[in-house]
Amino acid sequence: MNIYLIRHGEAEHNVDKTVMAHTHDSQHSLTELGHKQARVTAEFFKTIVTPKTVLYSSPYLRTMQTAQAIHSLLPDSVPFYENPLIREWELGNLYDFADRPPEKKKEFKAAGQFYFRFQNGESLADVYLRATMFMHTVVERVRQQRRYENVVIVTRAAFIHMLLTFLMNWPIEDLKHFKPVENASVIKLNEIDGDYQYEKIFVPVVEN
Repeated sequence: MNIYLIRHGEAEHNVDKTVMAHTHDSQHSLTELGHKQARVTAEFFKTIVTPKTVLYSSPYLRTMQTAQAIHSLLPDSVPFYENPLIREWELGNLYDFADRPPEKKKEFKAAGQFYFRFQNGESLADVYLRATMFMHTVVERVRQQRRYENVVIVTRAAFIHMLLTFLMNWPIEDLKHFKPVENASVIKLNEIDGDYQYEKIFVPVVEN
């Protein structure tokens, strides 16, 4: 069974982080470029998967928009589900990048990037836990049913990083493994002799 990890296309906060201070992360839409990226990725994706495919998306707006573009070009028989376990890394209800007081910077330095939990939000450790839960409760069930050859997961970069950390058995605080995950790019995972391998197989090239 193949697992495909797809990051959402370019979203509003990717070009203007100030929107996070007044619009909840779940409501950030794709930009015009992001919509184009999603369509290009959808065109690529329809050529590599069989009808025996199931698609899961974070319920956040930008991931749903990306997933809908991809799903629209897949066979009608391909099911499409929302799953909050694969939602974005929550940085708080409304997060202002310009408002980071000294005490929070001190706490971040003491805890480190993996364990620091944002106020009203999550740590990367929390996202790691969600990634393991999704693999054990959703992907493993799909594997046991043997109904699908491909599982497609549309999410965001932090979730992809944590899922890879879990599957590849990377040291949890060794963030050197974190490579950029471009908007609307596709990572393919397969299991060979009990071990997971991954490869970035597509990055959309779109003119703004």
